[in-house]
Amino acid sequence: MSNIATVIGGVSGLEMMEKALKFSEIMAQADIIPAHYRGKTANVFIAVQSALRMNLDPMHVMQNTFVISGRLGMVSSFAISLANGSGLFDSGISYKIEGKGDDLKVTAFANLKKSRREISYTITMREAIAEGWTKNAKYRTLPELMLRYRAATLLIRTHVPEVLNGMHMVEEIEDVAIATKDVTPNKATSISSKLDSVLSNQEEEVKNAEPSETLAELIELIKLHNLPSEIINKWCIKAEVESIADLGIERQLACIEWINKEYNYSLSIEAA
Repeated sequence: MSNIATVIGGVSGLEMMEKALKFSEIMAQADIIPAHYRGKTANVFIAVQSALRMNLDPMHVMQNTFVISGRLGMVSSFAISLANGSGLFDSGISYKIEGKGDDLKVTAFANLKKSRREISYTITMREAIAEGWTKNAKYRTLPELMLRYRAATLLIRTHVPEVLNGMHMVEEIEDVAIATKDVTPNKATSISSKLDSVLSNQEEEVKNAEPSETLAELIELIKLHNLPSEIINKWCIKAEVESIADLGIERQLACIEWINKEYNYSLSIEAA
């Protein structure tokens, strides 16, 4: 990974901040950065500052972080990747899965390279229920994955906190926000909510996106037919992505084909 100090000039103090801000202004105008950072210089600046603290490439950080309710959150899979590549563990984080349903239990464990000591952290579904995390629909659709993320990031936070440098996880912020707010089912199941706020819906994200030609066609069809957010969320969950903007071209085309078949059929029935 490249050193961010090198990217912005290898200086320090106030001059470093000024260079980071200028660098952020340039990046915010680029089409190649993630959609949720485009045109948002302040958010890009925070991401660049985070990259500076963690000695990571700023683009890599932006691709794996989201601003949620004014807080920068890191995707758990990225945190786990950083920990596994840190050289602190012998062979990375492993998992032990026990039980099913409400009795599901996931233990993340690893061996510290320096001391050879095994460390672990266990999270149960009953704990997730008690904390209110399961108001987040992903605990119903992807229960094992969500508990893996929780167990692994808590293992990192409690035993090798230097990997995270104090940064919160997207899933942690999302779970807490959902657990402490009286949200509607549609908003609670919106997997794209993490882009700008937990309670934002897919339509708002689509409106702010700068889409490709295929995505633009998909967005227009969604708006034209007022497609229910439940359908969009199912597409995202199935593809394991954050939003429709992250769907590959083939999946976007498949969604377009589905909408055309579904709604053209409905229109033909109404006409008859």
